[in-house]
Amino acid sequence: MSFWNGWRRHRGLRSPPLFNMHHPRAEVQTSPLAPQKPLAWLDAPTRFGGLSKFLRIERPSQLAFWILFAAMASLILFIRISNVFTYHPVFATYGVVVGALIIARYVFFALYNPPLLAPDVYEPEVAAIIPAKNESMGIYATARSLAEQDYPSEKLTVVLINDGSTDDTGSWMDRAATDFGFKVIHLAEHKGQRAAIADGMHVHGAGVTALIDSDVQLDRDALREILRGFCSPRIAAVCGHTDVENAEVNWLTKMQTQQYFIAFRTFRALEGSFRSVICCSGAFSVYRTCVLRRVMKQWLSQTFLGVKRTFGDDRGLTNLILRDGLETIYVPVARASTIVPETLSKYMKQQIRWRRSFFIEAIIGAGHMWRRPLGAAMAFYGLLLVTLMAPFIVGYFLVLGPA
Repeated sequence: MSFWNGWRRHRGLRSPPLFNMHHPRAEVQTSPLAPQKPLAWLDAPTRFGGLSKFLRIERPSQLAFWILFAAMASLILFIRISNVFTYHPVFATYGVVVGALIIARYVFFALYNPPLLAPDVYEPEVAAIIPAKNESMGIYATARSLAEQDYPSEKLTVVLINDGSTDDTGSWMDRAATDFGFKVIHLAEHKGQRAAIADGMHVHGAGVTALIDSDVQLDRDALREILRGFCSPRIAAVCGHTDVENAEVNWLTKMQTQQYFIAFRTFRALEGSFRSVICCSGAFSVYRTCVLRRVMKQWLSQTFLGVKRTFGDDRGLTNLILRDGLETIYVPVARASTIVPETLSKYMKQQIRWRRSFFIEAIIGAGHMWRRPLGAAMAFYGLLLVTLMAPFIVGYFLVLGPA
């Protein structure tokens, strides 16, 4: 018995029951896993080649070693400097905790290589739901990327939902329906993303549901790759990787490429190592339909301080799945790209909305994340702690100064 299972039994916790799926359970449990391949960063000489050659990095474990080596060297330097200068103990402790979290993320980035089903082993019926409002011709580009997927067309249903658009989005959806045979739902008024997705759930009976943002384009093999993540019947959701499509527009979009890299390749790699990704991105993620239907009613009625939730849809949905003891992972080889804000005002509005969602879901998640594997729980509560402490730490030293 593993330490984690023994601890759960000691606390009187039961593992969640395996849920019914549209394919035989034994098929997933006995399906062959694909051989472990080198990580993606080893195949990117333009990004890592010079450093990899200089440090003679050929395996993920070697990259992890150099990350830890740099961390230890920095710690030794910090200790030597602290002998000369005086540091406030609270500030020093906060800095060490933040540093440890950052180092842990990059170590897991170096080592993360999730087990995946062998190619073509699992080919369920999939329904992709894409709600959109005022996306104009952008929704057609998203639809075309789905039409060009390397996946049997008879097993793929695409549902485009016009969520009360006031521009020509509906016309572009109708064109996609004509060109690609997709389903289109026109809503007379704006209902919000959650309600629009719920409407889309009513018109399909596929075993897997993909939720995709309306400004996202998928790589040709993205859908096939992300389905390989269902290597266990306990995995209820799989998060794909999202890059920035319009990176070369200006300095702000270039900056966001690094933000997306950190959010996916480090944060989700750490969480995925413990099958506890806390936010299956709304840009591109897939779910077992039976799980979605089970939590849909509660997801639609979520409130905070008596106010109906209209943001943080992906975090809220993932939180409900983790609360039920199911598993979520991240598959970095299932790639998509999205359009990011090109002006500072739009970027700030997006970030405020995302941060508000993070705080609300983190507070809610604090009630059940202790049930997750130890590494996932430590990362979650550590991040929550330093995030809540940050404004007090900064305010104290700016206003009062060191004691």
